Amino acid sequence: MRGGRSSGGHTRRRQPRWLASLLLNGLLLLAVFAPSCAPRVEPGYDERVRQAVGDRAFELVRYEITVAAKEVLGRATIRVSDAAGAESRGLVLRYLETAHLLSRTRDEAEALTAAGGSPQEVARLERRVTALRERQAAIAPTVERIIESQVAAVLADEDLGWLGTPLPPPAFDFTETPTYLVLSPRDEIRTRLGIYLQPGLSIREREELEATLEAELDNTSALVAGTGGFSTWPAMMVDTAGLEWSLSTVAHEWVHVYLALFPLGRAYLDDSNMTAINETVATLVGDEVGARALRRFYPDLVTEAAAPHSETPPDRDGQPPEFDFREEMRRTRAQVDELLAAGRVEEAEQYMEARRLIFVENGHNIRRLNQAYFAFHGSYRTGPAAPSEDPILPRLERLRAESGSLGEFVAQVRGLSRFEELLALVPEA
Repeated sequence: MRGGRSSGGHTRRRQPRWLASLLLNGLLLLAVFAPSCAPRVEPGYDERVRQAVGDRAFELVRYEITVAAKEVLGRATIRVSDAAGAESRGLVLRYLETAHLLSRTRDEAEALTAAGGSPQEVARLERRVTALRERQAAIAPTVERIIESQVAAVLADEDLGWLGTPLPPPAFDFTETPTYLVLSPRDEIRTRLGIYLQPGLSIREREELEATLEAELDNTSALVAGTGGFSTWPAMMVDTAGLEWSLSTVAHEWVHVYLALFPLGRAYLDDSNMTAINETVATLVGDEVGARALRRFYPDLVTEAAAPHSETPPDRDGQPPEFDFREEMRRTRAQVDELLAAGRVEEAEQYMEARRLIFVENGHNIRRLNQAYFAFHGSYRTGPAAPSEDPILPRLERLRAESGSLGEFVAQVRGLSRFEELLALVPEA
């Protein structure tokens, strides 16, 4: 619908000054953010990994040049005059419902193919996937603008951005996001190197790359993980999750882009602690903004939303399920930390594989559970894969509780460039 006409509250008009401003912001972000994505590792190791990765690496600069221009033009042609209106809300819900149906249909087609099912039935499901994609494409640009406007309104209320305006403005595309190769030493849980890879790598391609790197590099644990969002400008975001997750993720990725202009964001890859501080700040802010956006624009859905950080829903009797994913993953991480600290690396790896099978048996399809898994997922300190002894989340939670607003909280942390500065800012959790 870019450049065309739409009905109701969605009007389009050209705004050259707005266009020029956005283009300038996009170029500035590219100049600041792209260098921060360059990993800092020991010479030789990086080169050998990149040789193994080859042309599977994600080309950030090419993506930004192509998609940032499209985003700017889209903002000049698609304007949302009433993000709180019934039509806007209905359009967003229709899009996400279609996305969920598309994902489920695609999974059915893949499962049927793997089981050697009828080619005619597979073809029928594939035609349905195509039809659903066409239905999505017709409304995606407008839906993206609506969600951006809703998140921007909450960011402005919280005094996040510049002079009361969320600049750069929240911007994202519903698209397939890059995969992420993370490498950790085997004898400790630490991100040694992380490289973004092209979207859409098959399971076989992922496993072959992981096996190659672990065989060729000493003391290396590898994982190619999927990502739900990627903090470029515009951000990349999958559309197969629920509404609150989508709102929170748009805000989460916006925080990363905003912080790229400050010491905290520029120190993202300095070490694992700085990565964890960045991710935890983005998660705390994103979750709070997402929850507020849901209450403000979709109040009728608030009672249906899952509790914050809930990963396993209650059973039909309202009681917690027998298998508590968060508690079991925390227990697993604590035991792995203990084994690795004692130098019992092979025992830790055998334990992780045994635990992985238990997770799979209980409906959590974890493909690989290893040191690299915890290095990646453990950087999100609000999650169950976080270290058993964590000095970061309690301090950030205390600082947020003592801050009058999200804007005040972000203003206090954005200048951090070293882990020790957080310890000095909040001496005790």
